[in-house]
Amino acid sequence: MKHKTSPKDGKKKGAPRFGLSLIAGALGGFIAGRSVSAPRRMPHLEVWQGMMAEQRGELGAAMLGARVQARYDEHFAQRPRFRSRALRFHFESNILPTLALYQVLQEDEDGTSPEEVLAEVARLLEVAMRDRLLRRSQLFAHIPRPFAAFRLSARWFMRLLFPSSGWDMEVVEDNDHCFAFNVRRCFYLDVLSTYGPPELTKLFCGLDDLAYEALPPAIRWQRTKTLGRGDDCCDFRWCRTAPERGEEKA
Repeated sequence: MKHKTSPKDGKKKGAPRFGLSLIAGALGGFIAGRSVSAPRRMPHLEVWQGMMAEQRGELGAAMLGARVQARYDEHFAQRPRFRSRALRFHFESNILPTLALYQVLQEDEDGTSPEEVLAEVARLLEVAMRDRLLRRSQLFAHIPRPFAAFRLSARWFMRLLFPSSGWDMEVVEDNDHCFAFNVRRCFYLDVLSTYGPPELTKLFCGLDDLAYEALPPAIRWQRTKTLGRGDDCCDFRWCRTAPERGEEKA
C-alpha cells in the first residue's frame, strides 16, 4: 500500500494562547516526540488486560495479553514507514493495537459470533480512550467562548493530525455559527481495508460520537453518516447554540 505525503503541516503564527494550550494538551505523547523506531509495550494493553481479567481471570488475561502483544510486535516490525509523523501516530498508536486485539480475539473466541467479538473490541477501545476524549471535550465548558475556541482548535487538529496524505477533507461551512467539513477518504478505512477488517473503522467513528457528544451545551454536534458505516462520506458538523460571552443577543 502506497501513501503519498504532504508538506502542508506548517504551524500558524499568531494563534491565541488558549488555542495553543488546547492543542498541546490534546496531542499529548504525539507532540512529545516519543520514539517509535522499535517495538514497545503496546498502547492500551494494560487497560485491556485488566478488563479481560474480569471474565478470564488473571492468568487467562495475561496469556491473552501476551498473544495480543506478540501480534502487535509482528505488525509493527513489518509496518509501512510513513514519512508523516501524524500518520505514524494514527497507525502505530491507534490502528495497530486495535487490529492486533481484534485478530487475537477472533482466533480465541470459539463459538462467539463475529458481531460479539466486534462488540467486545468496541467496549475495550471505548474504555481505553474514554477518559482522554471526555477531558478534552469537557475542557471547553470552562472557556468564555466555547464555540470560538472549539472552532480554532478544530482547524489546528485538521492541519496537524489529519494531513491530506491520509484524508480528503473539504470544509463546507466555517463561520461564527457553524464549522463543518466532509471527509471523502479516511486513512483508518484505507489501512483497515488493506489489512482485512474494514469493519473496525466504525469503532473509531464511535469514538468521535463519544467525544463530541460530551461537548458543552453551547456546541451542538451533528453527523448523519460516516465512511466507516458504509456511507459516501463523513459529514462532520458543529453549531453554536447560543450567543457567546461578549456578544449581544439578537
